[in-house]
Amino acid sequence: MRTQIAALAAIVMLTFGNATAWALFETNKTLSESATISMEQALSAARQAVQGKPVEVNMGKDDGRVVYKIEIIDANKKTHHVYVDAQNGQILKNKEDKLR
Repeated sequence: MRTQIAALAAIVMLTFGNATAWALFETNKTLSESATISMEQALSAARQAVQGKPVEVNMGKDDGRVVYKIEIIDANKKTHHVYVDAQNGQILKNKEDKLR
């Protein structure tokens, strides 16, 4: 009987433990539905901030805001990560990658 209760407890913990972890992540669909500017508009804003070639765009959250993270390589082959607010198109951050 104890073995059955322990097994049931383990199943419940695994089930609810994983459900809680998954609740922390938002899907791309959820993020994109909350964006008011398009990816093209975000790319345009990022290219105005950093002259170069965009090579990657991701959508995620930064400090509770939905953002586009755009990777741009400039003429000097330096990589920049430009964070664009998905609600208003403002540039939130412009980080230059020091490793490359």
